[in-house]
Amino acid sequence: MKNFHSTTDPALVLDVMSQLFAAGSSLPAALAATGRHLPGCSPLTDVAQKLLVGLDWDTAWQDTVEDPQLTVLARELRFVHSSAVPSAHMLTTAATALRANRKRLAEQLAQELAIRLVLPTGICLLPSFILLGIIPMVLSLLPG
Repeated sequence: MKNFHSTTDPALVLDVMSQLFAAGSSLPAALAATGRHLPGCSPLTDVAQKLLVGLDWDTAWQDTVEDPQLTVLARELRFVHSSAVPSAHMLTTAATALRANRKRLAEQLAQELAIRLVLPTGICLLPSFILLGIIPMVLSLLPG
């Protein structure tokens, strides 16, 4: 279950499942195929089996709640399951939204890092600025 997070992201799984839906697969069949063939997605085969035997959505996904990536995937696929219409376009849109959110979060974290680096950089550069810039100028202004 933990290797899902390290090797695969929900947006990629949604893209793969979108293509499977476009080829005519059902949700459980797409989950099973993705779990078998996409590295790190083996928990999806268990979810597919639980759905095929008639368990409800939450029960089928209950063993995956510790993995945040699987939780995101379950949330995105819930509507497909409840509508009983596998929509390739809907999954492609959801994958695009996940990528946009991830990009926005990365940009926000980069901005926060830049702000946090200003003070340490200033503290490191201030002594050299004083020694190489201010002191020689003050010494040149002093009389003879």
